[in-house]
Amino acid sequence: MSANGPSPDLFDADLEAWRKQPERAFDGWLASHGFRHGTAVVYRAMWGKLLRWSGERGLAPLSWSAEQIGAFLDEQDLHKHHRYRYTRLIERVFHHLSLLQDGLHNPASQAVRAHLAEGENDPTAFLLPAERDTLIARVLAPAAQATGQDGAALSATQWKRARDTALVAVLLGAGLKVGEARGLGIDSIAEDAARLRLVRADNGRAYEAPVFAFARAALLAWLEIRSRTGTLGNLVFPAMPSGRHLHAASLYRRVEILLDEAGVLAGRSERASPQTLRNTCGALHFEAGAGPTQVAQYLGMRDLESGWRLRAAFEAWQARVGLKPAQGGAGDTGTSDVACYA
Repeated sequence: MSANGPSPDLFDADLEAWRKQPERAFDGWLASHGFRHGTAVVYRAMWGKLLRWSGERGLAPLSWSAEQIGAFLDEQDLHKHHRYRYTRLIERVFHHLSLLQDGLHNPASQAVRAHLAEGENDPTAFLLPAERDTLIARVLAPAAQATGQDGAALSATQWKRARDTALVAVLLGAGLKVGEARGLGIDSIAEDAARLRLVRADNGRAYEAPVFAFARAALLAWLEIRSRTGTLGNLVFPAMPSGRHLHAASLYRRVEILLDEAGVLAGRSERASPQTLRNTCGALHFEAGAGPTQVAQYLGMRDLESGWRLRAAFEAWQARVGLKPAQGGAGDTGTSDVACYA
Protein backbone atom coordinates (compact mmCIF):
# COMPACT_ATOMS: atom_id res chain seq x y z
CA MET A 1 0.00 0.00 0.00
CA SER A 2 1.37 3.41 -0.93
CA ALA A 3 1.36 6.48 1.28
CA ASN A 4 -1.71 7.69 -0.61
CA GLY A 5 -3.65 4.47 -0.09
CA PRO A 6 -4.10 1.19 -1.97
CA SER A 7 -3.33 1.01 -5.66
CA PRO A 8 -6.36 1.52 -7.95
CA ASP A 9 -6.43 -2.12 -9.08
CA LEU A 10 -7.53 -3.16 -5.59
CA PHE A 11 -10.68 -1.08 -5.92
CA ASP A 12 -11.91 -3.40 -8.65
CA ALA A 13 -10.92 -6.71 -7.03
CA ASP A 14 -13.10 -9.50 -8.36
CA LEU A 15 -14.62 -12.27 -6.28
CA GLU A 16 -11.68 -14.60 -6.89
CA ALA A 17 -9.27 -11.91 -5.66
CA TRP A 18 -11.37 -11.51 -2.50
CA ARG A 19 -11.10 -15.24 -1.87
CA LYS A 20 -7.36 -15.51 -2.53
CA GLN A 21 -6.25 -12.24 -0.95
CA PRO A 22 -9.07 -11.15 1.37
CA GLU A 23 -6.87 -8.74 3.35
CA ARG A 24 -5.61 -6.84 0.29
CA ALA A 25 -9.08 -6.75 -1.27
CA PHE A 26 -10.49 -5.45 2.01
CA ASP A 27 -7.90 -2.65 2.06
CA GLY A 28 -9.03 -1.64 -1.39
CA TRP A 29 -12.65 -1.69 -0.30
CA LEU A 30 -11.82 0.51 2.68
CA ALA A 31 -10.00 3.03 0.51
CA SER A 32 -12.79 3.12 -2.07
CA HIS A 33 -15.27 4.08 0.66
CA GLY A 34 -13.15 6.91 2.02
CA PHE A 35 -13.35 5.92 5.68
CA ARG A 36 -11.53 8.14 8.17
CA HIS A 37 -8.10 6.83 9.20
CA GLY A 38 -9.23 5.84 12.71
CA THR A 39 -12.29 4.00 11.40
CA ALA A 40 -10.24 2.22 8.74
CA VAL A 41 -7.72 1.03 11.36
CA VAL A 42 -10.51 -0.40 13.51
CA TYR A 43 -12.24 -2.07 10.56
CA ARG A 44 -8.96 -3.56 9.34
CA ALA A 45 -8.31 -5.03 12.80
CA MET A 46 -11.84 -6.45 12.93
CA TRP A 47 -11.52 -8.03 9.49
CA GLY A 48 -8.12 -9.46 10.38
CA LYS A 49 -9.51 -11.06 13.54
CA LEU A 50 -12.32 -12.68 11.55
CA LEU A 51 -9.86 -14.04 8.98
CA ARG A 52 -7.58 -15.45 11.70
CA TRP A 53 -10.53 -17.11 13.43
CA SER A 54 -11.65 -18.55 10.11
CA GLY A 55 -8.19 -19.83 9.28
CA GLU A 56 -7.79 -21.51 12.66
CA ARG A 57 -10.95 -23.51 11.93
CA GLY A 58 -10.06 -24.39 8.36
CA LEU A 59 -12.83 -22.24 6.89
CA ALA A 60 -12.17 -20.67 3.50
CA PRO A 61 -12.52 -16.85 3.41
CA LEU A 62 -16.03 -15.70 2.51
CA SER A 63 -17.46 -19.23 2.91
CA TRP A 64 -19.03 -18.47 6.28
CA SER A 65 -22.57 -19.39 7.21
CA ALA A 66 -24.83 -17.37 9.49
CA GLU A 67 -24.24 -19.93 12.26
CA GLN A 68 -20.48 -19.61 11.91
CA ILE A 69 -20.67 -15.83 12.13
CA GLY A 70 -22.78 -16.21 15.26
CA ALA A 71 -20.18 -18.61 16.68
CA PHE A 72 -17.37 -16.16 15.89
CA LEU A 73 -19.20 -13.31 17.64
CA ASP A 74 -19.88 -15.45 20.71
CA GLU A 75 -16.24 -16.48 21.02
CA GLN A 76 -15.02 -12.87 21.06
CA ASP A 77 -16.81 -11.92 24.32
CA LEU A 78 -18.14 -8.77 22.66
CA HIS A 79 -20.64 -6.32 24.07
CA LYS A 80 -23.90 -6.13 22.16
CA HIS A 81 -22.96 -2.85 20.42
CA HIS A 82 -19.72 -4.34 19.10
CA ARG A 83 -21.47 -7.50 17.93
CA TYR A 84 -23.75 -5.38 15.76
CA ARG A 85 -20.79 -3.36 14.51
CA TYR A 86 -19.02 -6.54 13.45
CA THR A 87 -22.15 -7.92 11.81
CA ARG A 88 -22.78 -4.66 9.99
CA LEU A 89 -19.22 -4.63 8.63
CA ILE A 90 -19.50 -8.22 7.33
CA GLU A 91 -22.92 -7.40 5.89
CA ARG A 92 -21.53 -4.40 3.99
CA VAL A 93 -18.66 -6.45 2.57
CA PHE A 94 -21.03 -9.14 1.32
CA HIS A 95 -23.33 -6.51 -0.14
CA HIS A 96 -20.34 -5.30 -2.15
CA LEU A 97 -19.54 -8.86 -3.20
CA SER A 98 -23.14 -9.41 -4.33
CA LEU A 99 -22.50 -6.73 -6.95
CA LEU A 100 -19.75 -8.96 -8.32
CA GLN A 101 -21.84 -12.15 -8.35
CA ASP A 102 -25.61 -12.33 -8.59
CA GLY A 103 -27.30 -14.48 -5.99
CA LEU A 104 -24.40 -14.49 -3.55
CA HIS A 105 -25.80 -15.12 -0.07
CA ASN A 106 -25.17 -12.63 2.71
CA PRO A 107 -24.50 -14.64 5.89
CA ALA A 108 -24.37 -11.54 8.08
CA SER A 109 -27.88 -10.53 7.01
CA GLN A 110 -29.03 -14.07 7.71
CA ALA A 111 -27.37 -13.92 11.14
CA VAL A 112 -29.28 -10.73 11.93
CA ARG A 113 -32.60 -12.24 10.85
CA ALA A 114 -31.88 -15.33 12.98
CA HIS A 115 -31.00 -13.09 15.96
CA LEU A 116 -27.53 -14.66 16.08
CA ALA A 117 -25.94 -11.21 16.11
CA GLU A 118 -27.71 -10.18 19.27
CA GLY A 119 -25.78 -12.33 21.70
CA GLU A 120 -26.97 -12.42 25.26
CA ASN A 121 -29.85 -10.12 26.02
CA ASP A 122 -28.68 -7.14 28.03
CA PRO A 123 -28.01 -7.40 30.87
CA THR A 124 -25.97 -10.64 31.15
CA ALA A 125 -28.11 -13.76 31.52
CA PHE A 126 -27.70 -16.84 33.72
CA LEU A 127 -29.66 -20.05 34.17
CA LEU A 128 -32.18 -19.95 36.96
CA PRO A 129 -31.43 -22.42 39.78
CA ALA A 130 -34.40 -24.56 38.71
CA GLU A 131 -33.21 -24.58 35.09
CA ARG A 132 -29.70 -25.47 36.14
CA ASP A 133 -30.86 -28.27 38.43
CA THR A 134 -33.19 -29.67 35.77
CA LEU A 135 -30.40 -29.71 33.21
CA ILE A 136 -28.18 -31.61 35.63
CA ALA A 137 -30.91 -34.07 36.60
CA ARG A 138 -32.27 -34.77 33.11
CA VAL A 139 -29.12 -34.63 31.00
CA LEU A 140 -25.92 -34.89 33.03
CA ALA A 141 -26.87 -37.33 35.79
CA PRO A 142 -28.18 -40.10 33.48
CA ALA A 143 -24.94 -40.01 31.47
CA ALA A 144 -23.05 -41.84 34.23
CA GLN A 145 -25.29 -44.87 33.62
CA ALA A 146 -24.42 -45.11 29.91
CA THR A 147 -21.09 -46.92 30.17
CA GLY A 148 -22.25 -50.44 31.06
CA GLN A 149 -22.68 -51.76 27.51
CA ASP A 150 -20.04 -53.04 25.13
CA GLY A 151 -18.39 -50.09 23.42
CA ALA A 152 -18.50 -51.85 20.03
CA ALA A 153 -22.29 -52.00 20.27
CA LEU A 154 -22.66 -48.25 20.51
CA SER A 155 -24.38 -46.61 17.57
CA ALA A 156 -23.20 -43.32 16.08
CA THR A 157 -26.16 -41.65 17.75
CA GLN A 158 -25.21 -43.02 21.17
CA TRP A 159 -21.58 -41.97 20.66
CA LYS A 160 -22.62 -38.42 19.82
CA ARG A 161 -25.08 -38.32 22.70
CA ALA A 162 -22.35 -39.20 25.21
CA ARG A 163 -20.03 -36.62 23.66
CA ASP A 164 -22.66 -33.88 23.66
CA THR A 165 -23.62 -34.57 27.27
CA ALA A 166 -19.99 -34.30 28.36
CA LEU A 167 -19.71 -31.13 26.31
CA VAL A 168 -22.57 -29.53 28.23
CA ALA A 169 -20.91 -30.78 31.42
CA VAL A 170 -17.66 -28.88 30.80
CA LEU A 171 -19.46 -25.75 29.59
CA LEU A 172 -21.58 -25.61 32.74
CA GLY A 173 -19.29 -27.36 35.20
CA ALA A 174 -15.98 -25.77 34.19
CA GLY A 175 -17.08 -22.60 32.39
CA LEU A 176 -15.21 -23.27 29.17
CA LYS A 177 -15.63 -21.05 26.12
CA VAL A 178 -16.71 -22.63 22.85
CA GLY A 179 -13.21 -22.39 21.40
CA GLU A 180 -11.68 -23.94 24.51
CA ALA A 181 -14.14 -26.83 24.45
CA ARG A 182 -13.52 -27.48 20.74
CA GLY A 183 -9.76 -27.56 21.25
CA LEU A 184 -9.68 -29.35 24.61
CA GLY A 185 -7.14 -32.18 24.65
CA ILE A 186 -7.24 -35.47 26.53
CA ASP A 187 -3.99 -34.55 28.25
CA SER A 188 -5.63 -31.42 29.69
CA ILE A 189 -7.94 -33.40 31.97
CA ALA A 190 -6.88 -34.45 35.46
CA GLU A 191 -7.22 -38.18 36.12
CA ASP A 192 -10.29 -37.69 38.33
CA ALA A 193 -11.65 -34.96 36.01
CA ALA A 194 -11.66 -32.51 38.92
CA ARG A 195 -9.58 -29.95 37.02
CA LEU A 196 -8.79 -28.94 33.46
CA ARG A 197 -5.39 -27.51 32.52
CA LEU A 198 -5.82 -24.81 29.89
CA VAL A 199 -3.82 -22.15 28.07
CA ARG A 200 -5.28 -18.88 26.79
CA ALA A 201 -4.83 -18.64 23.02
CA ASP A 202 -4.28 -14.87 23.01
CA ASN A 203 -1.46 -14.55 25.55
CA GLY A 204 -0.29 -18.09 26.30
CA ARG A 205 -1.23 -17.81 29.98
CA ALA A 206 -1.81 -21.20 31.62
CA TYR A 207 -4.55 -21.70 34.18
CA GLU A 208 -6.57 -24.46 35.82
CA ALA A 209 -10.35 -24.64 35.70
CA PRO A 210 -11.93 -26.62 38.55
CA VAL A 211 -14.78 -28.90 37.49
CA PHE A 212 -17.88 -29.05 39.68
CA ALA A 213 -18.69 -32.55 40.93
CA PHE A 214 -22.01 -32.73 39.06
CA ALA A 215 -20.14 -32.48 35.74
CA ARG A 216 -17.40 -35.02 36.35
CA ALA A 217 -19.45 -38.22 35.98
CA ALA A 218 -20.68 -37.25 32.52
CA LEU A 219 -17.16 -36.30 31.45
CA LEU A 220 -15.59 -39.49 32.80
CA ALA A 221 -18.35 -41.61 31.23
CA TRP A 222 -17.66 -40.01 27.87
CA LEU A 223 -13.90 -40.51 28.19
CA GLU A 224 -14.46 -44.22 28.83
CA ILE A 225 -16.77 -44.52 25.81
CA ARG A 226 -14.38 -42.47 23.71
CA SER A 227 -11.53 -44.82 24.59
CA ARG A 228 -13.43 -48.09 24.17
CA THR A 229 -14.76 -47.11 20.75
CA GLY A 230 -11.28 -46.38 19.45
CA THR A 231 -11.76 -42.67 18.85
CA LEU A 232 -8.65 -41.23 17.22
CA GLY A 233 -6.63 -38.12 18.04
CA ASN A 234 -6.24 -36.03 21.16
CA LEU A 235 -9.42 -33.95 20.98
CA VAL A 236 -11.86 -34.60 23.80
CA PHE A 237 -14.84 -33.62 21.66
CA PRO A 238 -14.18 -34.53 18.02
CA ALA A 239 -16.87 -34.39 15.38
CA MET A 240 -16.45 -38.08 14.55
CA PRO A 241 -14.45 -41.07 15.84
CA SER A 242 -11.88 -40.19 13.16
CA GLY A 243 -10.85 -37.29 15.42
CA ARG A 244 -11.52 -34.23 13.27
CA HIS A 245 -12.56 -30.93 14.85
CA LEU A 246 -16.18 -30.28 15.73
CA HIS A 247 -17.43 -27.17 13.93
CA ALA A 248 -18.52 -24.36 16.22
CA ALA A 249 -21.93 -24.15 14.53
CA SER A 250 -22.48 -27.87 15.18
CA LEU A 251 -21.50 -27.39 18.80
CA TYR A 252 -24.11 -24.68 19.22
CA ARG A 253 -26.79 -26.88 17.67
CA ARG A 254 -25.91 -29.89 19.83
CA VAL A 255 -25.96 -27.82 23.02
CA GLU A 256 -29.28 -26.25 22.08
CA ILE A 257 -30.80 -29.68 21.51
CA LEU A 258 -29.88 -30.80 25.04
CA LEU A 259 -31.03 -27.52 26.60
CA ASP A 260 -34.36 -27.94 24.82
CA GLU A 261 -34.62 -31.58 25.88
CA ALA A 262 -34.13 -30.56 29.51
CA GLY A 263 -36.94 -28.04 29.19
CA VAL A 264 -34.65 -25.07 29.73
CA LEU A 265 -35.65 -23.24 26.54
CA ALA A 266 -39.40 -23.59 26.88
CA GLY A 267 -39.97 -20.96 29.55
CA ARG A 268 -37.10 -18.55 28.89
CA SER A 269 -37.46 -15.08 27.45
CA GLU A 270 -33.66 -14.74 27.32
CA ARG A 271 -31.40 -16.69 25.01
CA ALA A 272 -29.68 -19.76 26.48
CA SER A 273 -26.35 -20.51 24.84
CA PRO A 274 -22.89 -21.87 25.70
CA GLN A 275 -22.10 -18.38 27.03
CA THR A 276 -25.10 -18.65 29.37
CA LEU A 277 -23.65 -21.91 30.71
CA ARG A 278 -20.25 -20.23 31.22
CA ASN A 279 -21.93 -17.34 33.06
CA THR A 280 -23.81 -19.82 35.22
CA CYS A 281 -20.58 -21.61 36.11
CA GLY A 282 -19.25 -18.28 37.36
CA ALA A 283 -22.43 -17.85 39.40
CA LEU A 284 -21.93 -21.28 40.96
CA HIS A 285 -18.45 -20.25 42.04
CA PHE A 286 -19.83 -17.07 43.60
CA GLU A 287 -22.44 -19.12 45.43
CA ALA A 288 -19.67 -21.44 46.66
CA GLY A 289 -17.89 -18.46 48.21
CA ALA A 290 -15.33 -17.50 45.55
CA GLY A 291 -14.47 -13.86 45.08
CA PRO A 292 -14.41 -12.04 41.72
CA THR A 293 -10.64 -12.30 41.27
CA GLN A 294 -10.70 -16.03 41.94
CA VAL A 295 -13.60 -16.54 39.52
CA ALA A 296 -11.72 -14.60 36.84
CA GLN A 297 -8.81 -16.99 37.33
CA TYR A 298 -11.03 -20.08 37.29
CA LEU A 299 -12.67 -18.98 34.02
CA GLY A 300 -9.42 -17.88 32.41
CA MET A 301 -10.71 -14.37 31.83
CA ARG A 302 -8.58 -11.84 29.99
CA ASP A 303 -8.16 -9.66 33.09
CA LEU A 304 -9.14 -9.86 36.75
CA GLU A 305 -11.50 -6.91 36.36
CA SER A 306 -13.71 -9.17 34.26
CA GLY A 307 -14.48 -11.16 37.40
CA TRP A 308 -15.80 -8.03 39.09
CA ARG A 309 -17.94 -7.21 36.06
CA LEU A 310 -19.38 -10.72 36.09
CA ARG A 311 -20.09 -10.43 39.82
CA ALA A 312 -21.92 -7.12 39.28
CA ALA A 313 -23.89 -8.63 36.41
CA PHE A 314 -24.80 -11.64 38.56
CA GLU A 315 -26.03 -9.46 41.41
CA ALA A 316 -28.05 -7.32 38.99
CA TRP A 317 -29.56 -10.45 37.48
CA GLN A 318 -30.45 -11.82 40.92
CA ALA A 319 -32.27 -8.59 41.73
CA ARG A 320 -34.06 -8.66 38.38
CA VAL A 321 -35.39 -12.21 38.82
CA GLY A 322 -36.08 -11.87 42.53
CA LEU A 323 -33.40 -14.17 43.95
CA LYS A 324 -31.54 -13.64 47.20
CA PRO A 325 -27.93 -12.45 46.78
CA ALA A 326 -25.23 -15.11 46.77
CA GLN A 327 -23.56 -15.75 50.10
CA GLY A 328 -20.05 -14.41 50.49
CA GLY A 329 -20.69 -10.75 49.77
CA ALA A 330 -19.42 -8.54 46.99
CA GLY A 331 -15.85 -8.46 48.25
CA ASP A 332 -12.98 -10.62 47.11
CA THR A 333 -12.22 -12.39 50.37
CA GLY A 334 -14.29 -15.48 49.63
CA THR A 335 -12.52 -18.71 48.75
CA SER A 336 -14.03 -21.81 47.21
CA ASP A 337 -13.28 -24.69 49.54
CA VAL A 338 -12.25 -27.93 47.90
CA ALA A 339 -15.36 -29.48 49.40
CA CYS A 340 -17.44 -27.36 47.05
CA TYR A 341 -16.19 -29.52 44.19
CA ALA A 342 -16.18 -32.88 45.96
